[in-house]
Formats: sequence, C-alpha cells, structure tokens
Amino acid sequence: MTTEEKMKLITRNCQEVLTEEDLKALIESGKPINHYIGFEISGLVHLGTGLMSMGKIADFIKAGVKCKIFLADFHSFLNNKLGGKWEDIRWASENYFKQALIASLKCFGVDESEVEFVSGKDLYEKNPIHWQNFMEIGKQVTLSRNLRSISIMGKKLGTDVSMSTLFYPPLQVADIVTMDINLAHAGMDQRKAHVIARDAIKKISGEHQTPVAIHQNLIAGLTGPEGGNNGSLLLENGDKLLQENSEEITIEESLKMSKSKPNSAIFVHDTPDEIRNKIKKAYGPPKVVEFNPLLNWVKTLVFWGEEEGEFRIERPEKFGGNLTYTKYADVEADYESEKLFPLDLKNALAEWIINKLEPAREHFERQEHKEALARMKELLNIS
Repeated sequence: MTTEEKMKLITRNCQEVLTEEDLKALIESGKPINHYIGFEISGLVHLGTGLMSMGKIADFIKAGVKCKIFLADFHSFLNNKLGGKWEDIRWASENYFKQALIASLKCFGVDESEVEFVSGKDLYEKNPIHWQNFMEIGKQVTLSRNLRSISIMGKKLGTDVSMSTLFYPPLQVADIVTMDINLAHAGMDQRKAHVIARDAIKKISGEHQTPVAIHQNLIAGLTGPEGGNNGSLLLENGDKLLQENSEEITIEESLKMSKSKPNSAIFVHDTPDEIRNKIKKAYGPPKVVEFNPLLNWVKTLVFWGEEEGEFRIERPEKFGGNLTYTKYADVEADYESEKLFPLDLKNALAEWIINKLEPAREHFERQEHKEALARMKELLNIS
C-alpha cells in the first residue's frame, strides 16, 4: 500500500489532522504506527462511538495501524460517571462497554482480536512510571491552560470544579506517553488534550513520540439545533479550528449526538422498530439542508465522508419510484429542491442503519450480553 493510499484511509471522514505533514512523515518513517482512542465508561454506546469511532478503527487497521481502545476507568471516576462508584465503573467497563465496542467493530468486519483493549487499572498497575509521566506532564501545563482544557470532560470554564478535575487533562496526556502512542484519535471534543500532548511531550525527559492527532467527524443529534436554526453540524467553515494552538472550538453542544439525550441518539443495540421510530421523529424540515441531521448522517455514515458512494431510496412508483444515489451532492440537491421528501429520506436512512447494525444486534442477543445491557440500563436508571 502506498503512502498516499494509507493517508487516505487514515484521514478520510475526519475533520482535522494535526498535522498531515507529520502523518506523512510517520508513515514514510517505517515505524510502527501505534494508535489509541479512549472512552469514559458512562452511558449506552451510540452511533457516534459505535459507528464513527469503530469505523475509523477499521480504516486504521486496513492501513496497517496497531489499534488500542483505552477503557478509561480512572477518568470515568474523576468525572463522576456512574455515580463515581469504582465497582460499577469496572463492571460496566468489562461487561457492557467493551462488549458494545466489540459488537460495533463487527459491523465493519473487524474481529476483537485485531484490536487491543486496555483498561486504566491494568495500564497503571503494569507501568509504575506512568505516575512519573503524569507529574512531568503536569509541570508543563499552566493552571490557566489546564482550566481551559476541562471542556474535554464536558465541563465549562468558570464552573466550580473539584481538585480532581484538574488531574484529568494531564492524566490523559500521560496515557499517551505511557502507551507510546504516535497516533491519537478522538472527536473534536478532545482536541485540547491532544494539542497539550503535542506541546508538552516534547518538553519532558526521555525520548517520546509526539503524536499525530486525528479528529473524526462528529455526527449530529436527531433532535437538531435548539430553536431549529443555529449552530454548526460539521464546522466545515470554522477556519480557526485549523490553527493548532487555538484554544477555542466552536462546537455547538445542542447539535451533537448525546448519550444524555436519548431522543437524539440511536444506540448500537437498538431494535429495528426503535430505530425507525427515532428517525421518524427526527428533525428534518422539507427543503432545509442546513443543520439537517438526516443529511449529516447520510454524508458521514452512508457516504463515509466521501463525495461518491451508494445510497438507495425505495419508494412506490406513484411517488417517483426507487432512486440510487452515487454522489452525496445529488442527495442534498434533490432534498433542497423537494425531489426527495423527508419521509422517503427517513425511511431509507432507517433501513440502512438497521442493516448496518445487524451484527451488533446479534451480538447482544447472546444471553450474557443481553443481561449486561439490562443491568447497565439499571445503573443508568433507564427504563
């Protein structure tokens, strides 16, 4: 596989690469490319994690990258996930969250043996030097910058936070050092941590790799923007996001798919009827393409961020008959001109997602996984 082919696989359907020059140099160096993505153990696994993140892992594996999935139990405790109870976090990490990610990987034909799962507990117990790395990184980050970076935890600057909150950003950077990562992967919400990593790792003792940072596209929540006309789905025009040392990221939380907003999300183990019902209720006014989550999903999931692909619309002859789109631009143009109606788009998108998630649903049909899902819902107080 050529450098250009690897570059395309690694960077497609992504919002930002810090930096493409560094990535090309890493590929051409012949060094093993060590990837990681980390997840807090919190709510149910939705498509943003299950399809977007695991789909990118499938791309990385095709490009010869060694992939790690970090089950961030310590970070979950610091961020008070699952009530900050160690026993619940550790149980959910192994019995629900890991299994949901394995199920999601199956949707892309990836076996769990092709990735390495690492928990914070195991990483820190096996690598006592991690705490030295943590302290060295902490010495390279000012208090003001650390406070600005707590947005990676979903917290806003100026809120009253505990001392433990300040541990979070340097701990995340130390993870990258301890695992010897040279390809850090996340959504744009983790950008600040990656920028700190790229700055701070150069300044600590020892020989460490400065990671390339890959930020995948975020997918929109089904409920659309608050008020119906604000925010930005993909931030494609946000030039300041390309400035590596910028501290501001203008992601509109009202648009992001969220585990805490069940109606905004589809989960990887949802039934076909649940998927159809959620998409049927989704925000998607006729002719409106801006901030339209339905089109956002077609672009980022069905076409995988590429201009060309395939998306089939099945409808009765009296409503125009079946359509097969091979270019995303044509989907958007037909929707805007009302050649493609919201209901037709919703029906086709729902069926595409149902088919894509079939391996995940089958995984959760196994009794032990079905029971784990039920217990996870109990922990989250989901009926």
